[in-house]
This record gives sequence, C-alpha cells and structure tokens, in this order.
Amino acid sequence: MADEGRFRASGWRGREVEIPSSGRVAGPVVLELKGGLTTSFRLRAMRRSSTHKSYGDEITSTYGPRARRAMLPSGYHRVEVHRVSPGKSTGSGFARWKLRTLDVAELSVLTDTLSGRNDDVVFFDGPARCSFVWEGRFEGGRLRFTSVTGGIAREISAEHAIRGVVVVPGKGFLSVSTWGPWTLKRL
Repeated sequence: MADEGRFRASGWRGREVEIPSSGRVAGPVVLELKGGLTTSFRLRAMRRSSTHKSYGDEITSTYGPRARRAMLPSGYHRVEVHRVSPGKSTGSGFARWKLRTLDVAELSVLTDTLSGRNDDVVFFDGPARCSFVWEGRFEGGRLRFTSVTGGIAREISAEHAIRGVVVVPGKGFLSVSTWGPWTLKRL
C-alpha cells in the first residue's frame, strides 16, 4: 500500500507536532509512535490557538523500537512528543522518534482471536461481543471504543478487571491500552 497521503514526522528531541487536517480522513486519527532501542518517549494530546495552549491525557508511551498505536482524542489537533530522561546525569539513548498516521487498512480487524503486546488499535466492522484478557505481570488495562464517524472515546472495560466480556457497540476502533500481552476474542 502506498504512503503518499499519510502524515509522518520524526525528530531527536521532544517537540510539539501538528497533525495536519490535509493528512486526515473524516473520523478519528490513529497514530503510531516508534522509538529506538534504548529510548523512551511519551505522546500527549494537545490543542493550541493564537491565545491558548492546553494539554489532554497521555496517549501512549514507548520504550524501545516496538511501535505503539493509539487514537488522537476528539477535539485535539496536535501532540507533544516528550523524550523521557530517567535522571539529570543519564540520557535516554541516541535514537530518534517516528510518528505517523495510519489508514484503516493497516489496522488488525478482529474476526476471531487476536493477541498483541502493549498499546494498539483494532478495527471492528460492526457491533460485536468480545472477551479480553490482560496477560502480563503488570496486569490491567483499558478498552476504549471510538465510532468510525468520530466523537468522544467511550471506556467499555471495567476498571481494574484483568479479564471480561465487553460489547463493541458498532463499526469503529477499539483502543487497547496496557503494558503487557493481551488477547481479544470475538464471541
């Protein structure tokens, strides 16, 4: 699949990045963040106008070269990439970060069973029941649903649950947020 219309950004230092509207399609924006072998970065939602700047929640964070996928919340048009340094006298590696937007065609579609690790975004082609299991030693996570038309993400998993069944209300994106392995199964 060609990358011509997709937005990409990268850098060595933390900075503010505008996600251009020309790089977007209608509906939510799915982002992918990659770091380097020994680097750690955090991605935070952000808004800016000519007179005001405000921050939203942390969208995702990464350590190492594994890609992390997350949704840009509704109403935000920028992100802040922050290079994490563990202390004043230590660095956080030499690698750069890479950020890009993803098309729906690049996302996994949950048709049966799907396993992954850390933050990811899964596409649903319609309403469904789905079981989830957080399998890591740092058990716990959250599932948020965003309709294909956009709007506010809805939390659909119970807080502190390490397994359970959720109802995905329609066609859209399921954002998986956890620090370890997970499994989703369509029922």
